[in-house]
Amino acid sequence: MKQKPFTQRLLAKLTPVSACKKVAIAVSGGCDSVAMLLLLREWCRIKRIEFCVFHVDHSMRTTSSGDAEWVSRLAHSLDIEFYSKTATKADHLQNTNLGKEGWARHFRYSAFAEMMKFSGADVIATGHNADDQVETVLMRLMRGCSWQGLHGIRAETKLNFGGEVLRLWRPVLRLSRAELEKLLKQSDIKWREDETNSTDLYLRNKLRHTLIPAMEQIQPGSAAHIASLGADAYDVQRYLTRNAARFLKKYRDGAVLIVNRCPAAVLRREIIRQWLADNALTNCLSRALIDRIDDLWKTHISNKTVCHRHFKVVWSKKRLCLVKNEEVGRGGVGSELD
Repeated sequence: MKQKPFTQRLLAKLTPVSACKKVAIAVSGGCDSVAMLLLLREWCRIKRIEFCVFHVDHSMRTTSSGDAEWVSRLAHSLDIEFYSKTATKADHLQNTNLGKEGWARHFRYSAFAEMMKFSGADVIATGHNADDQVETVLMRLMRGCSWQGLHGIRAETKLNFGGEVLRLWRPVLRLSRAELEKLLKQSDIKWREDETNSTDLYLRNKLRHTLIPAMEQIQPGSAAHIASLGADAYDVQRYLTRNAARFLKKYRDGAVLIVNRCPAAVLRREIIRQWLADNALTNCLSRALIDRIDDLWKTHISNKTVCHRHFKVVWSKKRLCLVKNEEVGRGGVGSELD
């Protein structure tokens, strides 16, 4: 089948993926995922790689069952293997402590893990595009982040979920929403619109409808520059992560961090972040907390302490000593500082 020049350009911009045998294409029915399906159908044909379609119905909207039926018909019209999972009332009663968005994410990835087993796929392609990347970087900047958050969405990543490792690939991360929409119009293929995308109740939609168009009007190309910054931040974060891991391997002893050396501030903060995460304190991480612990590292004031509701960190004898609250109750502070 001869490709149109525009389709060829889009195929050339797909992000690379590590070796795989079968790709599961996650299709919601929206413009981004339907356009991705068209591109990956051609890409898999060229690469001689098997592929199939996944659809997850969260049952959170009255129109979601119509989306599921539409995607099923599309997959069958293209003669593509199709798998789907629909949330039941029982599913909605589980993991309610995660909140609405957290529950939806948990259900989606548990559905992906289940369908991976049935389909034999070893990587899942999702339709995150360049516009999503810009929105994500802006959201994290506004909420406060460091290099780790600034890099936004990764083109390929692994997610440990429910004892399974899910490989996620974002092939159209370099393509804009306008390019994907143009592809569908040229191919005369419709798509489904999620009505929640038109409301400005969510921060992402406010950025999409208001801030980013204003930025482009003031400085054309600014959105692309922000996406590029996110890519650069990813390279910086990888460098910091590797060097922080080397430092921790040499100077960490469980809950004690030897700090007789004082590396550059940006590396110190990454070391502290990894140290806390390695001690199962990921949920406690914040820029303000890391800065306070970093101040301990720099000032070298004996027995100066940073207190948190779940733990405290004390500087003593050129060491940062992490003491969790339950250890305080058992007199663990003394054993750490002796």
